[in-house]
Amino acid sequence: MNYAPMLVYVLVACITPGPNNIMCMYLGANYGFKGTRKFMIASSISFMVKMLLCGGLNLALAEVIPAAVPYVKWIGAAYMLYLALHMLHEGFRAQPEEDDDGIEGGESTYKSGILLQCLNIKSWIFALSLFSIYVVPYDTTFRAVLIGTGIATAAMIASTLLWAAFGSAIRGIYRRHIRFFSVLMAASLVWCAVTAVM
Repeated sequence: MNYAPMLVYVLVACITPGPNNIMCMYLGANYGFKGTRKFMIASSISFMVKMLLCGGLNLALAEVIPAAVPYVKWIGAAYMLYLALHMLHEGFRAQPEEDDDGIEGGESTYKSGILLQCLNIKSWIFALSLFSIYVVPYDTTFRAVLIGTGIATAAMIASTLLWAAFGSAIRGIYRRHIRFFSVLMAASLVWCAVTAVM
């Protein structure tokens, strides 16, 4: 494997804003760090499964996925727009009561974490390109797929923890300026949706 450029690619792709990171920040700001746990667990497991699938079936997927990408990216973009509308709705409804236990809202569920990861076109393209550019040309063993999956999953978990922690750290500010932050984060998700279909 070509480790140095692969690590740079993985770190940049995982830490930059995307639907998953924006949702982690939103959930952290809304429900505290503890309130993001279900979403992060489900999203991380789904991401790892996606990486294994893309790595293990790289050659077969190279023929199948290009035909499916136009459809999957529109579905993913639609889901991101749904999340953006939900953020706006939450931001403009009555102020949520302070919640010391970090009780999560309806969007911080295992189901929402799995669904977002399944429809997240950024991570599908990331997984396919990671294996087709940095892994398979150098090593076609399943061990290489496991290493690539491990590295990418570790980076993804670290970045979602960072984004959720940041959201939790700005929770007090977020609650005082909930409408501004809701519009800002919803606009970020709209941007993700638009760039996904471009």
